[in-house]
Amino acid sequence: MKNSKNFAIIAGGGKLPALVFEQLSDAYVVGFEGTDCSLTEHAKFHNFNRLGDFFEDLNNRGIRYVVMAGNMQRPVLDEAKFDGYVKARSQSIFYALEQGDDALLTYIISLFLEERITPVGAHDVVSNLTLRAGVHIGSINQVNLNNIKRADQILEKISSLDIGQSVVVEAGQALGVETLQGTERMLSNVRDTPGPLREVGGGVLVKREKIRQDLRVDMPTIGPDTILQAHAAQLAAVVISPDKVIVIDQDECFRLCSELSLSFIVKERAK
Repeated sequence: MKNSKNFAIIAGGGKLPALVFEQLSDAYVVGFEGTDCSLTEHAKFHNFNRLGDFFEDLNNRGIRYVVMAGNMQRPVLDEAKFDGYVKARSQSIFYALEQGDDALLTYIISLFLEERITPVGAHDVVSNLTLRAGVHIGSINQVNLNNIKRADQILEKISSLDIGQSVVVEAGQALGVETLQGTERMLSNVRDTPGPLREVGGGVLVKREKIRQDLRVDMPTIGPDTILQAHAAQLAAVVISPDKVIVIDQDECFRLCSELSLSFIVKERAK
């Protein structure tokens, strides 16, 4: 690992920032005002309206690498508070904010690279965050593979539109598609879907990286809460991509799946 004093951690919510900080204990931790930050006690807070101050701070500290970790809300900007850096780029910033997450994050990466700061994926810092292909809990024979194939077809379409990373399919029908509200809201909607519209017991949650997604700054993530939400939605299986989805608290995820009779499958996209 490179000298962690040359690293900054852009910390959002959830458990991932703490896992990164365990590995990069000398890293400079940054939070942004108005967003979740699970490393509040370690963080220096910046404002999205003053990115010039932010990059000046990083450069003055000799930061050459940045790890973006955790959930972070889209910024709410106030033009009256823009510094010169943001004013000069306001047109491109507002355009990026009107696009999907991939387009926005690609733009953010370009800003870091302009400053000669290289983004590094959390999965490149913390080992064993992802999983290899296989049926980790349950049985593939208990899952309707046609539902997974249908989910992958849907994900391919919405991926090209930069919409979401997750979908729920049951009896060949799309019960939920992840949008800006996130996976939890999608699963809540599935849970509340009226009985006559469902064939409970065979549905699958499939979460995958978007096509051409830059995984250094936005690798899909699941954890024990996802497992509990999938169970509450009365699904049969959780399916993710090998090596391209972060699984937080893996042992607890497996324990819950076993206890709740939910299959956990790591499988490549259906062709």
